Amino acid sequence: MSDLKSAILDAKYIDMIDLGDFVVRDTGLPDVDSDGNLMPQATEIAAAIFRWAADMQAAEAARAEQADPAPETSGPEAAKEYDEQGDPGTDAPTAAKLEAELHKLAQEQG
Repeated sequence: MSDLKSAILDAKYIDMIDLGDFVVRDTGLPDVDSDGNLMPQATEIAAAIFRWAADMQAAEAARAEQADPAPETSGPEAAKEYDEQGDPGTDAPTAAKLEAELHKLAQEQG
């Protein structure tokens, strides 16, 4: 299972969209709305799978830290890799860049 989570987190976003698209087609979910516009299921499924892998990895890391706590570091250099909800931490410019890439890929699909 750990290999699966690592593979998901290391996957290229376009591969995750392809996986989401496959899930939509395979399960028979509608891929267009009543006006013929593409629906975002593939993107949403890909994002959900990625969040699952990140959450599980963070939970495993938290369990491992509780079992064998590392020495405390202090100061601003002790940045957390994940926030209190278990989401991967990132700075605003990186988050904006990733969001723009996501939007661009969604536009290319539709």
